Amino acid sequence: MSTPPPEHPPSPVDLLRDKRAIVDTGLGPVAFVAVYAIWDLNTAIYVAIGISIVLMIERLLRRKSVVNALSGVVGTGIAAYIAHKTGKAESFFVPRMLVQLGYGLVFTVSVLVRQPITGFIIAALYRADPEWRKLPAVRRVMSELTLAWAGLFFLRAVIYAYLIYLGKPGGLAAASLGLGWPAFGLLMFGSYRYVPRRLAQLGAPDPRPAEPEPAP
Repeated sequence: MSTPPPEHPPSPVDLLRDKRAIVDTGLGPVAFVAVYAIWDLNTAIYVAIGISIVLMIERLLRRKSVVNALSGVVGTGIAAYIAHKTGKAESFFVPRMLVQLGYGLVFTVSVLVRQPITGFIIAALYRADPEWRKLPAVRRVMSELTLAWAGLFFLRAVIYAYLIYLGKPGGLAAASLGLGWPAFGLLMFGSYRYVPRRLAQLGAPDPRPAEPEPAP
């Protein structure tokens, strides 16, 4: 009886194959801006909330994970409340801006305290030895990677803040799409390529498991 091949963590391509994740995170803002351009703010709010609820129900019916959809409902609800209170469509994107700013600060602080977040994520993903934190070379690579991700979060926050200041809801919707999954995917793929090469350059072990040998 042959033994099953060892489990391997998903590659960036595997993680990005869920097209529904793009829909769950991007449809709400786009619909909000489109409806606002045609009708009014309140109608746009109702449509955005309704879409987020429909997406969550649809995932429940298909017995799929509702994490993205549920977070979308909560996030859309908060965004809609702020937009309703201020009476400005661009305020719908304030929570997104604050979340990205928070991510950027947390990732940066983790490097400053010598506990880079991406190191813990990669260690968990690849079941790496928890002692990686004691290896200066590995910690250095993970710190560099963490700062790269912090840079993306800060870039999003700055662009969102600028467009909110200018009162450009259409530009905010476009930024949400362009700086969302496409930018996330590019940086993830770059990280996947960068880490092993940088570790090898510094003479540190690669945390990824060895590829299984092909069956004879």
